[in-house]
Amino acid sequence: MRDIIKDDEIKLENEEELDRLVYSGKNDAPIFEFVRVTKKDFSVYELYRKYKREQLILDVDFQRRKVWEPKQKSELIESILMGLPLPIFYFKQQTNSDYVVVDGKQRLSTLFDYLNNEFALKNLNILPFLNGKRFKDLEGEYGIYQSQLEDYQVYSHVILPPTPDVILFDIFDRVNRGGTKLNKQEIRNALYHGRGLETIDEITRTETFERATRIKYKKDVRMKGSYLITRFIAFYMFFNNLLVDYDYSGDLDQLIEITLKNMNNSSDEFLNDLKRISIDCLQLSYEIFGNKAFRRSLVSSHPINMNIFETTMYFMSLIREKHVSMDRVKYELENIIKSENFLATIGNGRDNAINVKRRFEMIEVLGGKF
Repeated sequence: MRDIIKDDEIKLENEEELDRLVYSGKNDAPIFEFVRVTKKDFSVYELYRKYKREQLILDVDFQRRKVWEPKQKSELIESILMGLPLPIFYFKQQTNSDYVVVDGKQRLSTLFDYLNNEFALKNLNILPFLNGKRFKDLEGEYGIYQSQLEDYQVYSHVILPPTPDVILFDIFDRVNRGGTKLNKQEIRNALYHGRGLETIDEITRTETFERATRIKYKKDVRMKGSYLITRFIAFYMFFNNLLVDYDYSGDLDQLIEITLKNMNNSSDEFLNDLKRISIDCLQLSYEIFGNKAFRRSLVSSHPINMNIFETTMYFMSLIREKHVSMDRVKYELENIIKSENFLATIGNGRDNAINVKRRFEMIEVLGGKF
């Protein structure tokens, strides 16, 4: 049986970069000039209507958390029926006027579930006469509570375009900061929710990904596997000139954001091609290197090195449709990965423009030999 990494053992080399937020905008103007946040009030029913029309993106599982317990759900409904204020909600307004929930997913999910009669109230302390009642049961003498729920005003802050992405990251992190600080990939899963990240998620769910990386999807609550695939696809698209009028300057977050936005606007055919290429490259990597794939010095006990992952995957994309000797591929690629020239590009400044282009040039030259 293959060795699958447990939840608390999923480690990536240099994974601290997932927690690093850097503002790379212009330094000649204060940051607050780029931030656009406005106050806006919605009734519960207005938000519910937007949700039903798919204008409110709620099903963003940015950190695969557990759902609320029944007691928490009932207490929220009771608070609203009592007229108590709720903490501020945060939304991100998309360019098409749709809204992404930044903070308040569990509360809104509970409200919408109750409006859909999916659960009955229980264990209420202040309004015990409503115990056992679903929304449809709030009629007659209880009708006033139905109106109270629908008309209840939700106070919110809406983050407007063109607020820079790095500022959105920081806002998202600040309002969602609980026991565990969110990493950048978890935040991206909310801010850039769409077809791109859905495709990446599909790749990380496959047995091929699990086998090649030893990362099991259900155990990867911090989305490190998703980050690996996101990086590979970003560099794959860049070096195949699929990002129009873009030149990598060393800002990896910017590259990833442009990639995800591009994927969100791509055709099903293009996304399916990316998925197939990614899975093929994972399979080839595993067939050639086994459980040593993607690790520094190709030692299985080492954590996955992100730079070795993306360059190995990129190399596999260059040869995947060629008839090549697996032994020769292993020999040649192993020599590159262990060479001083390559290792120099994955140390300090590993993601700057010079080092990125140097190591991918090595891979492209090697690919040209097959």
